[in-house]
This record gives sequence, structure tokens and C-alpha cells, in this order.
Amino acid sequence: MLPTSWKKCVAALFLAALCPAAIASDDLANLKARLDAIEMENKQLRDDLDALKAADEAMIGQMTELNGQVVGKADKKPDDPLSFSAKWNNGFEASTKDKNFKFHVGGRVQFDTVFLEASRGAFAGTGPFTDQDAVTFRRARLRADGTMYETIDWCAEFDFVNSVNDNPGTTPTETNVITVPVPTDLWITFREVPIVNNLRIGNVKEPIGFEHLTSSRYLEFMERSYNQDIFTGAFNNGFTPGVVVWDNWAEEHGTWSTGVFKNNSNGFGYGIGDGEYAWTSRVTYLPWFEDEGRYLTHLGVSGSVRDPNNHQAQYRARGSLRNGMGGVNPTLSNTGLFNTTEVEMAGLEFVHQMDSLMFQAEYMGAWNHKSIGNGTSAPLGAQLGDVYVYGWYAETLYFLTGEHREYEKKSGVFGRVIPKNNYGKCGYLGAFQVGARYNQLCLVDSGMDGGRLDDVTLGLNWFLNPNLKIQSNYTYTIRDAQASPGGGDYYGYGMRVAWDF
Repeated sequence: MLPTSWKKCVAALFLAALCPAAIASDDLANLKARLDAIEMENKQLRDDLDALKAADEAMIGQMTELNGQVVGKADKKPDDPLSFSAKWNNGFEASTKDKNFKFHVGGRVQFDTVFLEASRGAFAGTGPFTDQDAVTFRRARLRADGTMYETIDWCAEFDFVNSVNDNPGTTPTETNVITVPVPTDLWITFREVPIVNNLRIGNVKEPIGFEHLTSSRYLEFMERSYNQDIFTGAFNNGFTPGVVVWDNWAEEHGTWSTGVFKNNSNGFGYGIGDGEYAWTSRVTYLPWFEDEGRYLTHLGVSGSVRDPNNHQAQYRARGSLRNGMGGVNPTLSNTGLFNTTEVEMAGLEFVHQMDSLMFQAEYMGAWNHKSIGNGTSAPLGAQLGDVYVYGWYAETLYFLTGEHREYEKKSGVFGRVIPKNNYGKCGYLGAFQVGARYNQLCLVDSGMDGGRLDDVTLGLNWFLNPNLKIQSNYTYTIRDAQASPGGGDYYGYGMRVAWDF
């Protein structure tokens, strides 16, 4: 049925159609007003219907979303505490969210090119390859390390270019000297140990010498000083099987470390023989440390008491540039093996850094008690008593691009160089550092003559980014040895491309 208002409207229209003249002006006005009212009612009805439709759609959406959340919560599994997330931290690194487990895999490669030129007799008695030019992989290591169960750290690293003579007793040549893998860092560490805080077991670096404890990834020159060859890394690549404990003191302005080691003379991480132990310790302190190490002064002292392997000691040094693997590298100074009952070593460290300028120096010496001549560097069977040998170096380096060396307070050594701008980014070239080092050793005392060496090394380091650098070294060396009476000298140029990850 039609509404009353509609009936009246239809009647009025019918009447107007039959008799237009009978309609007065007032009736037309009333008719128009009623039509306007009908249109307003229709518009309101349409608006009400649209509002109801929108409200229904919104309610349906909310119910769908709520249902999805309920279903999602029902399907979602709780977080796995052992799941790993990975990131790049100057190498691949993965860890659990609570950091109780960490894992890093990486390595280092150092590829060298060396050119040498010598005066007559400068390389006399040094081996078959003397001053010949060479290319070689100085280091090629693979490494895995990490943390398990929050307080246990571990490391397994092997070097694949350690050399041995495949035909013992014959002269080393390019064809009979081969490379074999040897362990370097191969240890497990317990942290938060009562009293000592840190305890490490395995194949480790003994706590002695600033540059010895600085990783080969971060060396300022292509080779460490002579101290490494004659004291801290002789015949074992600088790694010794043993146990070491350490901690910080003076609010991390100092470090202390001490350990007991098997005094071995090979690179394979083992030692055989009664006794033949070493006790080695180191203490460092920072009397000045500002701006997170941009300005610092480092002081250190270290020492070792050693029962020689097979009651014998030997001190020998190679050059500041290596033109081959260890088995073929010229030996510039050498005492040869000689009998001795006990060896005591001591070292002093000094580092001073003022922003981009750094000065570093170390002195190290060894007392060899009740020594006996071996017929090579001293008369056979001669009672030499206490024989003292020593080495020292002093170096200064400067960053042309404004960087500084990062100091690692927990270990008391320098760490990775971080360029302000990496090579290739917006046309930047990376970081540049220049340096100079004077290096000396003396293996002459109490009737023993193993030779003397004096060396000046100039260096230019180009850090393309934190993981890649190119090093250039120029060296001038004066050699005084029994095999070269009157001494001799040589100079050399070397370049290294080194990357680690």
C-alpha cells in the first residue's frame, strides 16, 4: 500500500490533469513542498542504508582479523633458543639471540713478491737460495672459532703453507720442499673461572712480547722484528702447547697473564721428553689512555724460565723480507744447536700513540746457563758459561689519512685498522700509513759467535678496507757473521697483498 502522502499527491496530480484551471496557486506550492519532503526522506533512507552496509562490512573485517590472529597464535611455534642469525662483522659471524652460542668461520691469506740484491759475500753460508727473487704465499690459514654455552670459547686454525724438506738430509730445493698443514691457534678457553677469570688450554701463544701477541693480520711491516725469529717464534711458528690464565686489572688499564708450556721446537703442537717445560708471564699497564685509545702509553714487561728441549738451544734469524718458504729461506745469523742447562728470557715493551702518530719499541734478551761450544759458532766442547743474546727494535708509523691503531684493552695489543673511508666508496681510496723501523740482534757473547744483524725497513701500507691491505717494504741490512768475514750488506723490496675474513 502507498503511504498517505503519496495518495494525496496522486489525487492532486489526477485532479490537475482533469482540470488545470481548478488548481489554485496555493495548491501548487503545497504540492512542490510535499515533493521536496519526499526527496529528502528518500535521501535519508539511502544514507541510512549505506551506513548500515559500512557498519556490517567493518564488523565482518574485524571478525576476520580477530579470527586470523587467533588461528595465527595457535599455529605459531615458540622461538627456538638455539636458532642462529648471521651478520658480517669483518667476517662471517652467527649467534643465537641470547649470545650463548657464537660461530665465526674465516681465514687469512698473504701473498708476497720479493726482490733482493746483495754485495759480494753478504749471503755466504746462508743456504742455497741466497739473494734470489721469489714469489710465495707467506700465510694461508683457515679458521673456525666461537662460543658454546655462554662461557666456553674455542678456536681451530690451521696454516697450509708451513714447509718441510721431503728428503731430509739433502739440500733444500724448489722440488723437495713441500707444504704441510700445521695447527696454529688450536685451543679452548673457560671464562668466569674463579680467581683467574680466564683459562686457556691447547696450542697457544705464550704471553711474551707485544708484536708477538699482535696477530699477523695486523702487522705494520711484512715481517716482525728479529725477536720473533730468535726468541718468541723460533721453530714453532710462535705457538706452544700449554695452559695459560689471564685477566685485566686497574679497571682494564692493565693485563696480567701466566702459563706453563711444553718447550717444543716444531710447528705441530706436540713435545716429547722429560721435563722441557717453560713458565712464561707478562704484565702490562696503560699510564695514559684517552679518547678510547686514540692517545695512549703502553708499558709491558715479560719473562720466561725454560728447560731447553733436549737440553739444547739454538738462535737463528732470517731477513726482514722472506724470499721463499721457511725451509729455503736464507739464514743470516745462526748459533747452531748448543748444549745448555737452563734459559731465562726477559722482555720490555713501550708503545706511545698520539692520534695518527705511533712509536713502538721492544727489547728482549736470553741468558743461557752452563753453555758448551758446538764446534760451529764456538769451539767444540768449550765451557762457555753463561751466554747472553739479545735483540731490539724501534719503529714509528704515521697515518696520512687520519686513522689510528685500535688498542685491545683485554689483551694489551693492537687490533684491526678501520679506514675512515673504504676504497671504492664515493671515490675514496682507503687509508694510507707510512713507517720506519730499526732492528738489531746480537748473537755474540762468551766465546760464541752466531753473528750480528742491523736492519732498516721503510714501509707503506695501503688499507683498502678493514679486510684487505697492500704492503710495500724496502729494507737495507748489514750482516756480520763468521761465514762472511768483514761483513756484507744487501737491500730488498717486497710487496704483500693480504686479506682476512
